[in-house]
Amino acid sequence: MKSIVLFLLWTACTLSTYGQGAMPSWVQNPPAKTASYYYRVSQGTGLTEEAATKKAFAMAILESAFAIGIPVDIQKMEQLEGDSLLVEASRYVKIPINKVCQCTRELTTRRGYRVYILCQVANDVHEQPKFKSFNCITNKEEE
Repeated sequence: MKSIVLFLLWTACTLSTYGQGAMPSWVQNPPAKTASYYYRVSQGTGLTEEAATKKAFAMAILESAFAIGIPVDIQKMEQLEGDSLLVEASRYVKIPINKVCQCTRELTTRRGYRVYILCQVANDVHEQPKFKSFNCITNKEEE
């Protein structure tokens, strides 16, 4: 009898903590590239959720700019306000980027937050694509 109670208690604890760490599917498997844009998942950490979000968006810009060979100042990117559709990566290049999903996790080993964001990034920086809306729960674009 005692072993049954312990087993049930262990099962209940396991099930209650299982869902807390589950990540959205777009974090591990971002959607496929389209004709005019692709999806990028970036992450950032910070003491506050807002700081972590800014760092994650700055990393998305930095990684996108690096992919096309443009040097970027990460401190400048962290100063951006909002989730702009057109980000000035350098003096001459603006990257069309659109944040569509965000997932925030509280850090367990130290204070702070880790934020994951999913962005739509234009394949061609000289052309503004028509970004489609994205359902973060079903992991699909919507018309």
